[in-house]
Amino acid sequence: MDELGALIEIVPNIDKLDNISLTPMGETSSPIGPIQTIESPESVSTKSVMTSVEPPKVGMVFRSWQEIEEYYKSYAEQCGFGVSRVQSAFMIKKKRRGMTWKCECWGAPNMREKGDAKKREKLMEIGGCVANENGDILEDELARGRRKSKKCYCQARIYGSVNREGLWVLITVELEHTHTLDPVLAKLVKEYRMKKMTPSVHRKLINYYEVGVSVTQIRGCMSTENGNLPNVKDMQHEVYKDKRSKMAGGDAKAMMTFFYYMQADNLKFFHAHRLDEEGRLNDVLWVDARSMIAYEDFGDVVCFDATYLTNEYDLPFINFVGVNQHGHSLLLGCSLVLREDCDTFAWIYR
Repeated sequence: MDELGALIEIVPNIDKLDNISLTPMGETSSPIGPIQTIESPESVSTKSVMTSVEPPKVGMVFRSWQEIEEYYKSYAEQCGFGVSRVQSAFMIKKKRRGMTWKCECWGAPNMREKGDAKKREKLMEIGGCVANENGDILEDELARGRRKSKKCYCQARIYGSVNREGLWVLITVELEHTHTLDPVLAKLVKEYRMKKMTPSVHRKLINYYEVGVSVTQIRGCMSTENGNLPNVKDMQHEVYKDKRSKMAGGDAKAMMTFFYYMQADNLKFFHAHRLDEEGRLNDVLWVDARSMIAYEDFGDVVCFDATYLTNEYDLPFINFVGVNQHGHSLLLGCSLVLREDCDTFAWIYR
């Protein structure tokens, strides 16, 4: 009788089995869970969509390190902290075989100040001053650049490496943080905020700004159509980057027109430039006839200086300087570059 009663209690629940999904054995499920639809108690018609990301675990398998980074950043955004890729290990053929991602709060609170102080120390030693004592940086040197830092020796991190099958596996996982976690804090991470800067929003921002509308007015106008926008400061920075790349105001076009005029007047005038995929000016190099002649006579020793940054667009200005027989400096060439990296410097020397 007890078995019959238990059967009677189970039979009415059979209809609920329609909502159960079965996963075949041997298949690996995604760490990013299914989309959950949550109904608000005020109104049944009002719904919000939330994607749940499960915490990382040792043994998780991914096809590439990019997938690990995307997954860990999704989990970090859900928890409310930023992610930094801090270390990589390479094979003989310069292929990555291991990588570490940490919470952006890793390291000492004065880590940035120590780096800046070391740079000042080096410059002072070149100038004949002393900025350290027994190999240690003086306290006043650290205090010069002190500011509030989010660094707090946080140990949260993951480490992944390549196995024999060429897949990436999580080897080390540390989930404990030394600071408070709150999903609301994700808005303090710029990388997460800039997800709102879609191509459509960026295009409208630049188009409106070019016709003279301020960034604050642009955001106010666009917010009537789309409430999910970056803040004013992020939009201003995006305009600044675009302005820096385009060299707004027709300056890039005027400069190239002047170069073509100089080259038509003097065949020994040389200039070269590089454009990005969208046709914007990246780097430019020019050498006049007088500098080319001086290089033939005094090109034995050339000083390459990329420390000038006093132009309107904050583009690094690079000059090549030589010395004549009287000990006077000679300008042998000039360049404006967008980035100071190996690819740019290799292009200049070529």
